Amino acid sequence: MNKRYISLSIILFIAIGTLPALFANGENDIPIGRFFGKGEDGINQCYEIKLLQSVNETLQPGQSATYYLPGGILDGCIYILEIRGRDLCIEGCADFNSTIKLKNGKEEGEDYRSCNGGSVEEIIDTTGDVWREVEYIKITNKQNSDCAITYTWNFYSACPCKGKQALYPKVDIEQFSVTGGATIIRDGKILTNFNVLPGVQQTFIQVENRGFFTQNDVKVKVTGLPQGVSVSITPDTQKIKAHNLGTYQATFEVGPNVPSGTYKVTMMAYSENGVFDTLQIDLIVP
Repeated sequence: MNKRYISLSIILFIAIGTLPALFANGENDIPIGRFFGKGEDGINQCYEIKLLQSVNETLQPGQSATYYLPGGILDGCIYILEIRGRDLCIEGCADFNSTIKLKNGKEEGEDYRSCNGGSVEEIIDTTGDVWREVEYIKITNKQNSDCAITYTWNFYSACPCKGKQALYPKVDIEQFSVTGGATIIRDGKILTNFNVLPGVQQTFIQVENRGFFTQNDVKVKVTGLPQGVSVSITPDTQKIKAHNLGTYQATFEVGPNVPSGTYKVTMMAYSENGVFDTLQIDLIVP
């Protein structure tokens, strides 16, 4: 996959990256609802994330599509544009381009090449006052492309939570350990990599509720696992009282044909109301 994480500074803007990390290498599912995390200043923050615009598009060689951002963009919010696509070539390559046109007439383009069904991803995140200077964004599949391209265009808002929702619940991933073996996470800090071998690996995950209120529906999941690796976590959900820990059993199964390498995976504590905490670790297959 050809991934690009681009700020609008490429078009003479200074992008203010204040949004807590939503994108974990290889796993870019943006959580809809409340997201709790730490910004660059280290302060816990709560954001309400909404999907404002979503389009599925297929462009033949020589075709283009122009997108205008929705109205009502606010200064106090961060907005995220996510484009995920691929070429439809069985054999050959697609050459395409994304162009950002500003209201002052300036524009900047990025060229892409994707071959034999390969994928491309672009994510732009910055503040509302910057986005309001954008007139449109245009995607063009060049005339010399060997095939069509297809992609999904998603535009999100991430605004500070209002009222009671702004209270940070203080629910964190406390520990992740191999049963009878190494501790990968302790006290919320990553100590080492998670080394696995083909077969079954028993582990446990602890989530701590450091707040003053019981959390009734705390779940844990692991995302970004390579093909051939799976995990089952029990129980599915727990009630964790204030100043208490919840322990989850996580059983990893590693198939015999998983390629050797280092994979970025994300561990997430969450509920139906939003994400509490995320940590990214290296899963190593020898």
